[in-house]
Amino acid sequence: MASPKKNKLSQWLDKIQQDSWQLELIVTGFSIFLVLNALEAVSAMRHTNNLLIAGVGQMGTFLSYGWGVLTISCLVILINLILHVILRGLWISAVGLRSVSGEIDFEQLRLTPKFGQFLQKKIGNFDTYIEKLENLCSLVFAFTFLNVFVIISVGLWLSFMALVIILLVNIIPSGIVEIVNLVAVVFLLFSGGVYMLDFATLGWIKRLKRFSKIYYPVYRLYGMVTLSALYRPMYYNLIDNKLGRRVGWFLVPYIILIAWLLSLQVDSHVWFPDDIEKYGLMKTQYDDLLPEKTLIRNASIPSKYVNKGYVELFIRYLPQRDDKILKQKCPDVNPPKSVGIHSDIVIDINSDSKAAQRDFSAESLACFSSLYKISIGDSIFRQPHLRFYKHPNAGEMGLHTILDVQYLPRGEHQIIITKLGRDTVKGSDALIFRDFTSIPFWKE
Repeated sequence: MASPKKNKLSQWLDKIQQDSWQLELIVTGFSIFLVLNALEAVSAMRHTNNLLIAGVGQMGTFLSYGWGVLTISCLVILINLILHVILRGLWISAVGLRSVSGEIDFEQLRLTPKFGQFLQKKIGNFDTYIEKLENLCSLVFAFTFLNVFVIISVGLWLSFMALVIILLVNIIPSGIVEIVNLVAVVFLLFSGGVYMLDFATLGWIKRLKRFSKIYYPVYRLYGMVTLSALYRPMYYNLIDNKLGRRVGWFLVPYIILIAWLLSLQVDSHVWFPDDIEKYGLMKTQYDDLLPEKTLIRNASIPSKYVNKGYVELFIRYLPQRDDKILKQKCPDVNPPKSVGIHSDIVIDINSDSKAAQRDFSAESLACFSSLYKISIGDSIFRQPHLRFYKHPNAGEMGLHTILDVQYLPRGEHQIIITKLGRDTVKGSDALIFRDFTSIPFWKE
């Protein structure tokens, strides 16, 4: 016999369930408003996120996953809740129509027997239609937030994989780290794939008796990693009936479909190359044309028109590409800090630290300067005076110099930058100069 407390809880939930549509609409309205503002905030933070990813090396993997999860979650919520509002509007209009017109009177329609029988069979009772709409609206509402938790789980799983690989790289000896990494990646991909297959097939793996004992620890592990305990009751409550199972089959395909639709774009200019940096004009190369919230790609100058005898040149520092080259070029230079997340609170009791910092700054600038060759036409600037510079556009870090172009005639010219890059020469690693970027400008 059910306890009085349980009966009271059931009665309370039944009462809320009858009026749940009001709560759904309130939450939907607020959610759409918040998501629209969140998308603007996410877009505004885009360049900051890209700077962080470029600046923290492998830690950028976690930031990129978080960025992707946040963006896709906002879009899924927006699309689903707009659909929910449309369906709820249809449901409310059907309820309002019922209060005026009652049931459908097929006799008054004076249809032929063929159409009358067909429509009565397909449409049925109008109250049943309203009930189906009610169930569909509630399912769409639950489906929305279940989708968001699934996306978050995928992001957590990818972050877990990245964390394991980063830990192995830092712990395992260099001689066997590649083999261990390969084994770890294969295991994580296979076990994670099985876990996702089980979720997408509504528990098919858990119904295999011979495989269940092996799968159980994997299920528990990824259950903790993905925080699935937060939405597991909703998931199983959804798929324990025929209508819910139909919706459940679309959980994973729906997310894949949304991601695919977001990647679609119309391309009708087939003769226009995707990368025009070498033979075209790019707004990211000119500070006065740089689109809002856009990062400088490789290098930039203030404007494509130069009306004075000098042109300022900024070359961006790209840690993921440059750090390995700098280390190979200047193995004796040791940065005083490491890649990662650090606190601003520092207790410094070593009086020699500032002198060491000054020494490193000079060594670092000399090493950076050796990476580049700058020329305009046939004229090579032998020793351009480079300085560290934080660009005001979005805080991009890099090198800055001012080139004397007074000797150039009026008209079009081009700044050509070559950069040291890693290559294999006669079976061994070597650094050779390669084309990095070129910036056309016009001297007035």
